[in-house]
Amino acid sequence: MEDHGADGDHKLTEERLALLSVLQELTVAALDLLDPEKPADDFLDRVAERLGCAVALWFQSDPGGQVGLLGASGLSTASRQLPIPRLLPRHPREPGPLRVELPYPELASPGLVRWSVPIDEAGPGAAPPVSVLLLYFDREPHLPRQYQGMVERLGGVLRTALIHRQLFARTLDSERALQHERDFSSTVLDTARALVIVLDPEGRIVRFNRACQEVTGYSFEELRGERFWARLLPPEEAARVEMHFSVLAAGLGHEQYENHWLTRKGECRLISWSSNVLRSESGAIEYVIGTGIDITEHRRTEQERDQTFQREQQARARAEEQEGRSALLAEASGLLDGSLAPEDALRSVAALTVQRFADSCAVDVLDGNHSPQRITEARSEALRATSPSRSLRDGQDVAALVDFPFRISVPLLAREHALGTLTLARLEGSGPYGPADVALVQELARRAAMAMDNARLYQQAQLAIGLRDEFLSIASHELKTPVTSLQLSVQGLMRLARTGALRTSPVETVTHALEVIERQAKRMAKLVNTLLDVSRIHAGRLELEFEEVDLAALVRDIAARFAPELATSGTRLRVHADTPVPGIWDRSRLDQIVTNLLSNAIKYGEGRPIEIRVEGDAVMARLEVRDQGIGIPPERHVRIFRAFERAVSSRHYGGLGLGLHIVNQLVERLGGSVRVESEAGRGATFTVELPRQGPHAAPAADPTMQQGP
Repeated sequence: MEDHGADGDHKLTEERLALLSVLQELTVAALDLLDPEKPADDFLDRVAERLGCAVALWFQSDPGGQVGLLGASGLSTASRQLPIPRLLPRHPREPGPLRVELPYPELASPGLVRWSVPIDEAGPGAAPPVSVLLLYFDREPHLPRQYQGMVERLGGVLRTALIHRQLFARTLDSERALQHERDFSSTVLDTARALVIVLDPEGRIVRFNRACQEVTGYSFEELRGERFWARLLPPEEAARVEMHFSVLAAGLGHEQYENHWLTRKGECRLISWSSNVLRSESGAIEYVIGTGIDITEHRRTEQERDQTFQREQQARARAEEQEGRSALLAEASGLLDGSLAPEDALRSVAALTVQRFADSCAVDVLDGNHSPQRITEARSEALRATSPSRSLRDGQDVAALVDFPFRISVPLLAREHALGTLTLARLEGSGPYGPADVALVQELARRAAMAMDNARLYQQAQLAIGLRDEFLSIASHELKTPVTSLQLSVQGLMRLARTGALRTSPVETVTHALEVIERQAKRMAKLVNTLLDVSRIHAGRLELEFEEVDLAALVRDIAARFAPELATSGTRLRVHADTPVPGIWDRSRLDQIVTNLLSNAIKYGEGRPIEIRVEGDAVMARLEVRDQGIGIPPERHVRIFRAFERAVSSRHYGGLGLGLHIVNQLVERLGGSVRVESEAGRGATFTVELPRQGPHAAPAADPTMQQGP
């Protein structure tokens, strides 16, 4: 039996893995962009190749609106030389990261479809987005819809690469500048670009070079003679730096240190200092000379680089986790696909899940009474090693003795019906479950439920095929009996006719043969009409003609009609239908309901007395048929109202097994209900309730009433 749903899921899994492979490939290719000296054209060629783009462009604009081309794929050399207009104002009806009229002839082809992926956007109230990736396709790309999201995630990767590119360039510049400044730190002239401050032993400012003025925003004249910690240091650092300076001025301190300077605008700048002391001829310290480098941007770049590295590590870990989840789903799907024994497959899936994802995996399935029954529970080695777990026997619930801090329980749903639950749990050391884990468990539960539902549908189909074959066998037998009797009677008459003895045959002989023919013809007609009724009911073509009918009178007429059959079977029938019970019903179908119930009572009543009772109130009419025959086991009460179902073997009792099914269907269409009360060996009582004003006046169904399907 083909499992198209599972094939579709398998195909979807393959598409996701292919999507992940493309994203990983392009992410690796984007690492080359970290070097600011390498062009972006190779990377864009790879993007165009993998996504099927005709043209791929990467633009960047500066705060002034001037747009530059960082890289391109699909442009000629001549097109690359064309000037790009300045950035246009954002149009309210065309939101997007970049609005500029591009001059390239390659973009003039009709039918091009553009995807715009923002790479770097400015903050609120700042300049417009400064970097964007534009992808042009010859036509609407026939790509899985997940590719749109993949391209957006690729934009995030490029954003990281762009930050790295910029930070790396700035880091190189800072390192070159720092090295340059340190090479010339021996003299004030050589360190003209560094911060140079000359202090007396009391910490008062004696010299203050131009670089210091540019960084702080103060002129030398404003700070001359001031103690530097009082004017240039943040209050929280002033006392500490003053103490360190006193040690340095005494010739005992360290020469390398860092501290913040507070500018005129209130901005903190981190300065890396290298200090020297100048002594007089007597050896006394006359001046302290500090040579400093503003490392604010450098330190910020380092922090951003560290943060970027951490984000990359986290992204790589998430990608590996996702790959593991995808592999788990793929392997679980392989175990579940096409399995006609889902319980065995679920045991394998539970063991696989515990190996990779959990410390406990339990599967509970709802039985016929909607009570959960545990079919499997797998435990990890870590869980088995715990004291409570070691004392558990097979079949016992781990959760009863182990307090799991992390747990996920999701329903097994198939066609909006709950089949059971899938429960996963972890110990403290395994860490909590996240949203991605919940999504994985939900997908795993969905596939498990689909496998269970497919297996049940297969079993039901096999059962239906068996019922169909049994019905065809019974129907053939039921039709063969009257046909054989007809053939024998007709052949007897034909034999008399051919020999000329028909004219001289006794009237009783011919009459008996004709009566047999008539009786068997009626029996065949009844069988055919029964089959036609079932066909009309299931096809929705059963037409009802409503009129006022007295149920009590109808029952008395039917009882009189059954007198010969009752006499033949030796069954005594008592009818309690003296009071008229009129209602709006279809007379022929009501007759069919009573006839089928009475026939059923005679067939299975074993010749014992049968009672029919008709009663009612102002709203409902009630028909009760009671026999004292073989009875029906409680577990078969619902099944007997289904087509081709019966409570006993067809070899001992004839019939097509359709009588009670037709009764149930007709009663439902008349707006009523039918139920049975019976036990094996204690007879059966069938009760039919019908609204007296027709089906549209039927009250709400009693949810406790047992009915056929």
